[in-house]
Amino acid sequence: MEYHFHPSPRPSSLEMLSDEQLLNIYELAVQVEASPEFIEIVRNVLTSRKVLDVDKR
Repeated sequence: MEYHFHPSPRPSSLEMLSDEQLLNIYELAVQVEASPEFIEIVRNVLTSRKVLDVDKR
C-alpha cells in the first residue's frame, strides 16, 4: 500500500508534536518495527522540519 502524507489546513496530531516528541516516536517505531507506512509518515514530517537527515538514518 502506497500512502503519501499531505499536510491538511488543520495540523494533524503528528504536526502538533514537538520535534523531540516526534523524534522519540520515530525511534521507538523503528525499534519495535512498526508498520513501514507509519514510519514513513513520521520520517516525512521530521524531514520536512529538517530535524531528520534521511541520508544519516
